[in-house]
Amino acid sequence: MKTLSLCILLFSIGLSQAQAPNSSNQIQETVQLIFPASEFNANTIFSMKNINGDVRVTGYKGDEILITGTKTVWKKRGDIEESEAEKVYLAKYQFQNKIYAYIQAPGVEMREKHGDLRFNWNSNGRDKNRVQFEFNLELQVPFYLMSKISTINGGEVLVRNMRNGVSANNVNGNIILQEISGETHANTVNGDISVLFAENPETDASFKTVNGEIEIEALQNLSAIVTFQSLHGDLYTDFENIHHLPNRIKQTSDEGSKKFKVEQTSPIKIGDGGPIISFQIVNGSAFIKQRKL
Repeated sequence: MKTLSLCILLFSIGLSQAQAPNSSNQIQETVQLIFPASEFNANTIFSMKNINGDVRVTGYKGDEILITGTKTVWKKRGDIEESEAEKVYLAKYQFQNKIYAYIQAPGVEMREKHGDLRFNWNSNGRDKNRVQFEFNLELQVPFYLMSKISTINGGEVLVRNMRNGVSANNVNGNIILQEISGETHANTVNGDISVLFAENPETDASFKTVNGEIEIEALQNLSAIVTFQSLHGDLYTDFENIHHLPNRIKQTSDEGSKKFKVEQTSPIKIGDGGPIISFQIVNGSAFIKQRKL
């Protein structure tokens, strides 16, 4: 079990930028996609699913979802044709009360499951003749929408000023959330997570990385239960109204018998307690700090 220290430690977040090879054998063009106000409402969930490259989202007071950016396509071997580049594009899809922007490309399969849209991408990395691609995207999204934003390789997820919840996912890159409120979740594998709350969480929030650090800034009147798991790292905070809690016991049933599992999560209570803020890290530490206004 890791320890809790009452201090602030600052760290800088490395920004990763996926880039195509510097070669004349590539095609680059601007892209644009618009969801007009007639296609969604205040209860709509918006998802942006990138594969390679950055996604930067800004919440604003407008009534359309505006997506702009660049598309770069190339091949590791051989010349790329316009007809091949045209098979890689920014697409949109509507399902029930959910709207999706996603990358359509060879090897991308889309299917509906349990009321959600699932994507499978077969990169076929051994095929040097396949088309490579990267999208670096800028989004303006009405601030009141619940948003799910993701990329996979060589890019950063940056979300600002969204006030009704954010779910952010990455694999090889950082996640930065600024001026966020509502239900918040962030998950990456190789990268750091940084979150600046505009309002303290009123519902559970979770933050996970395998190789990286997590830094959260909340308002000084934060009340929450904080749980922390890490193999190689520690939890640090400068909040002072803290109480250590016993490890939680989870009860399960198996063929009529009861089992109890002690969760090794180093729980603490900040203030009066409240929603659970959970940190899960393999290699790295977590920081939960008072925001200075």
